[in-house]
Amino acid sequence: MHIRTAASDEYIAMSDDPKKFYAGGFLYDPTTRRILLQKRDHKTDVNPGKWGFFGGTREGDETPLGCFLRELKEELNIDVAEGSVTPLRQYLNTERSTHRYVYYIETDMPKSEMRLGEGEDFDWISLDTVFALDLTSKTITDLRFFITTQKL
Repeated sequence: MHIRTAASDEYIAMSDDPKKFYAGGFLYDPTTRRILLQKRDHKTDVNPGKWGFFGGTREGDETPLGCFLRELKEELNIDVAEGSVTPLRQYLNTERSTHRYVYYIETDMPKSEMRLGEGEDFDWISLDTVFALDLTSKTITDLRFFITTQKL
């Protein structure tokens, strides 16, 4: 099955298993042009030590948005209203045979109001310098898409 994304005219393949997905994303401060990312710890098999989005895979009957909101609570100890979340894109991650949903939230929330629950570190990073970090490949792809579609 293929669907058209809301953010562009690209067509994407859907996973054969619609119950298997990843939902993740980032916080974005448009005033400072910074994004909040997580540095993954070395306890994980997936992209250890790299910078990436907050997120994870579905639990139970979660929707993609519900999964993303749960992950933000687990990883940053923050509660986010559904209405403040903006879908960025969705596509089949062929490397993991998993559908990938990516979101962002515009906010200027100080780092001091968050508490890291998973990973090695997290920080607000300028869009001007973010690609100098050791990012996951999907984070690079999705951030380039964000910058292009948002005309930043």
